[in-house]
Amino acid sequence: MEGDALSIRPGNGIELVSGEVTCRFDPHKLAGEGLNCISHAHSDHLPRSMESDRAIASRVTLRCASERLGRRLVEDESPHVRMLDSGHIRGSRMFLVDGGAKVLYTGDMCPEDRFGMKGARPAKADALIIESTYGQRGWDFPPREEIGRVIRDWAEDSLAQGFSVALFTYPLGKSQLLLDILGDLEPYLVDNVLCSTQWVEEEGGEEFRYRPCQGCSSAPSVYICSTGSMKGATVQGLRKGKLRTAYVSGWALRRGFFNHMRVDEGFPLSDHAGHDELLEFVRACGPSIVYTNHGFDEDLASDIRMRLGIEARPLKELKEEGRRKRTQRKLMEYH
Repeated sequence: MEGDALSIRPGNGIELVSGEVTCRFDPHKLAGEGLNCISHAHSDHLPRSMESDRAIASRVTLRCASERLGRRLVEDESPHVRMLDSGHIRGSRMFLVDGGAKVLYTGDMCPEDRFGMKGARPAKADALIIESTYGQRGWDFPPREEIGRVIRDWAEDSLAQGFSVALFTYPLGKSQLLLDILGDLEPYLVDNVLCSTQWVEEEGGEEFRYRPCQGCSSAPSVYICSTGSMKGATVQGLRKGKLRTAYVSGWALRRGFFNHMRVDEGFPLSDHAGHDELLEFVRACGPSIVYTNHGFDEDLASDIRMRLGIEARPLKELKEEGRRKRTQRKLMEYH
C-alpha cells in the first residue's frame, strides 16, 4: 500500500511510513533514525547489525535479544506505537501503529489461549501485515491443551515403563510451554534450554519447575532439549540406556514427520496460528488490505481474497515490484 500518507515495503525488515511515523518491524539492522520494533527474540527476527541500541519490544524480548546478540538493547517507546500480546512465545508482541492510518503488524502469532498463556486478540486496522507460516489449507491444529495432555500421557507412560524421554524443540518458547505441561515431573533442561528459561524467569516474573542438566540421571527422567542438541553428549549418553525421543513442532502434523526427524514420536504443538485461525483473525481485524508474510503467503493471500473479499497480497510482491522499478530506471538512464 503506497500513497502520500502510507507506505509499506520490505527492506530493512518491513518498513512502514505512516504520516510522520517511520517504523521498521523486525529489522535486519537497528538503524539510528526512526523506530525499531522487535516482535520477539527468535533468531530469524533479530537484527544482524546495529548502529543503534534502541528498540520497541517487551522486557523479555529485550533481555533474550541482548543475551543472544551479545549487546545490551535499550527500551524505546513512541506514542504512535502500541504493543499487543501476539500469543507466540513469552514476551512476543504485535505492533499497532497509528500515524493517521492504523497498521497492525502481527509478527509470529497464535490466537489460542493455552497453558496460562494469552493468545493474540484482533485489533481494528486499516492495513494488516500478518504471518502466513501455516497459511495453506489443511494446516489446522487440534486444541493445543489437548495436545499437551497427549504429550503428558506419553511421557508418564514412558517413565512408568522405565524409559527416559527426550523432547526436542525450540529453546525459547516451546520449551517453556513444555514446562507448563510437564513441570511437576521436574524435567532436566539441556544446554541453551536452561539459559533461555532463566532469562524468561528473570524478566517475566515467572517460576518454572525444572532441574539443570549436569549429565544423565540413573533414574528414568524427562529431558527438554533444543533441536541442536540431538547429537550432543547428553543425548548420546541417554541413548546408551532406555530412551524414547519426541520432536515437538507444528510441522509434526505432516505424515511421517517423526520418521524424517528420526525420533520415536512427533507432537504437532504449534506456537503459530493455523490456516483457519489466520482467516478468522483477518476477518476480525477488518482491514482494507492485507499483506501476508513468510511460509504459505501466496495461498493465504488467495484465500483472503476469495473467502473474505478483502484485498490481499504477499509482501514479497512489493519487493519484486521495487526491484523491477529500479531496473527500469537504470535502463532509462542508458536510453
